[in-house]
Amino acid sequence: MFGRKKEAKKNETEGHLMQSGAIANSGMTSHSMQSGSGANARMTGRPAGMRSSEVQASHHVVRTVPELITLSYTDTGNRKYQQDAVYVSPGKKLSANKKTRVLAVVCDGMGGMADGGKASRTGIEMLKKGFQKIEKEPNVNIPLFFRQGIKAIDRTIHDFPKEGGKGSGTTMVAVIAEDNKLYWASVGDSRIYILRSNEMIQVTRDHNYMLRLQEMVNSGQMSLQEAQAKKQKEALISFLGIGNVSLMDVNDTPFEMQYGDVVMLCSDGITKTLPDGQIKEIINNPNVSMQKKAENLVMAAVRQNTHSQDNTSVAILQYKETTITRER
Repeated sequence: MFGRKKEAKKNETEGHLMQSGAIANSGMTSHSMQSGSGANARMTGRPAGMRSSEVQASHHVVRTVPELITLSYTDTGNRKYQQDAVYVSPGKKLSANKKTRVLAVVCDGMGGMADGGKASRTGIEMLKKGFQKIEKEPNVNIPLFFRQGIKAIDRTIHDFPKEGGKGSGTTMVAVIAEDNKLYWASVGDSRIYILRSNEMIQVTRDHNYMLRLQEMVNSGQMSLQEAQAKKQKEALISFLGIGNVSLMDVNDTPFEMQYGDVVMLCSDGITKTLPDGQIKEIINNPNVSMQKKAENLVMAAVRQNTHSQDNTSVAILQYKETTITRER
């Protein structure tokens, strides 16, 4: 599926450590984060309704159909090189007689390693090519697709020639929407959020040393204050290129989107700079197009990021109703 001769193992060990900050933001248990059921239960709203509706007028027919909209925006920020990579497949209107799928991916190449830009671009290209092979298949095990893809990409990047003794690496967050069902995958500390009205839930964890420290806090070995004081708490413990990657977040039970839901994938250039309230304010602005909202998110982060040099990227998927008017 991903152009590798060696078949990826189907039974990986996924990380089950919890990060207190992510849980506090989302109100979800570890089961709900892995399955998507908690996000479904927490968010409210009317059912999506997969069938189109139709109104006949004297000279034309007005129909409303579900649609998946995708868009992205990225900026190099203060860096000389772009180490983020973003891809969104074209948006689509849903069909009544076949499954409709779209893909969105954000990769954040690791600046402290050799050629993070090459690693992030490789992650995007391999997942994109794999998706194109299964995009129109009638039945696809999407969680398995993600797990196999992550393993294959990790091996490829890990096998890059070492430069100065340094390997290459990148984070990855990806979503596939199959009609109104959302599947996601994450490795590293890039994030996926789901926004519905004024609610915003982080559905991925940050795969950094704080996960290990939190386990020690939970077992009484240290206090939360001691854990948060550790200088290495943000060091990644899982990324593509680490070799034999095992810590990943993949939801086996899809999250069911409702009309108006917005799914945001972003590099840490946004989440380490903009507070949740500002993100929601930008996304919920009714007077701005969704494309402009993506640009506003990135540029707000670039302007406010005075503490570091970082690339900043976002990909957005929205599930909405679209009105189609046809002459009779």
